[in-house]
Amino acid sequence: MIKLNAICILLAGLVVAGCSAPRDPIQIRPGIGAEVDLNAISPPSGVRYNFALVNEGVPVPVTMSLTSRKRSNSKYTYNGQMVMTLPEAENLEDIAQVLSEAMGKSSIRVRGNQLFIPVGLTADNRFRSTSSNITGDVTKYAPHDCFGVLGTCRYKAIARDGSAVSLITKTTEEGGVWRSTTVLDPKANNAGVPNETRRSVYSIDQNAVLIDMFILRSSGAERSDFAIKRK
Repeated sequence: MIKLNAICILLAGLVVAGCSAPRDPIQIRPGIGAEVDLNAISPPSGVRYNFALVNEGVPVPVTMSLTSRKRSNSKYTYNGQMVMTLPEAENLEDIAQVLSEAMGKSSIRVRGNQLFIPVGLTADNRFRSTSSNITGDVTKYAPHDCFGVLGTCRYKAIARDGSAVSLITKTTEEGGVWRSTTVLDPKANNAGVPNETRRSVYSIDQNAVLIDMFILRSSGAERSDFAIKRK
């Protein structure tokens, strides 16, 4: 799976020079807390959610829109597109081809100085994802990605080629803001997988859908961050 950090490298090398200036983490607007019975939530179908995406290494504006569709009481899809606006970029068709190959997406469109990338996820009624291609090629999660699950939660991230990584997430919530730390599961066999720690701070609305999120990834001396903010 290719993360947005890797997309940044592709864009920076092909389109622009340099990276964005250092910035402060986004403010997380509080949402619902753990006192709400998330299992009882029944999100509406046909709602469009718009987000702004910010990555410390991506020097171009990125937005994302997702529209909910109820498939059953416990299955929802959120499909839409990511739009990257590049400043006076040339050879966008070539860039789209490179990104298509890197991300495993065959239908990246070009219009003017913008790239339109199809994205989506499948989740349960409380927005725990079981499949997503938002950060790259399709990744499945078994049983789900532990989003909004208090305490300790174990799951597997499974790539298209069948390779799997076992992870453990520990989550707390206070004042409508959720905080989680995800690491490799020490009880599982993750031979050859880089030891990365992912810390997330986020909030969710009354339908359990994401409002804001700030993610900090660290692996050894390397650090990167990524933010999503509801518009």
